Amino acid sequence: MGAAVSDMDGAPTGSNELGPPEQAVREFVTAIAWGEHRTVWRLFGDEARSTVLKVASKRGMEDDLVARLRDGTASEDEYDEFLADLISGLRADLAGNDLDALEYETDTVPPAPDQARVVLNVPLPFPLEGSLPMGSVELTVQDGGWRVVRLVPQVTK
Repeated sequence: MGAAVSDMDGAPTGSNELGPPEQAVREFVTAIAWGEHRTVWRLFGDEARSTVLKVASKRGMEDDLVARLRDGTASEDEYDEFLADLISGLRADLAGNDLDALEYETDTVPPAPDQARVVLNVPLPFPLEGSLPMGSVELTVQDGGWRVVRLVPQVTK
């Protein structure tokens, strides 16, 4: 690992600046909301990409296609179809929330060095005050920037 995060054709992408983790999560959520699937893939770290490809394999994706996606040799059409499905799954995880109104709050205690957890909060409607957590995004520092490790939706019973 340790190679620069790249888009589907291997070209380096993203910023080398390490801004606040909330900024990376805001970009990630906005990309999900707007269907910017290549931005979502760029913001995923190696662990997240590996996890997504393992899930796809378990759900019946052909091993050859998984290998091409992992190695960056899949066709544009293969990437577009795969990433469109990924966006659909991420949107389902965030369903029922106004993504434009989310508030982002970094946990004061990081999970580990070079990691962060950003809580996604939904503001309560007037006349109530405050907000409710609707999920969190775990990040790690990789290739000079924050990369998403996982999205953890808040589950209610």
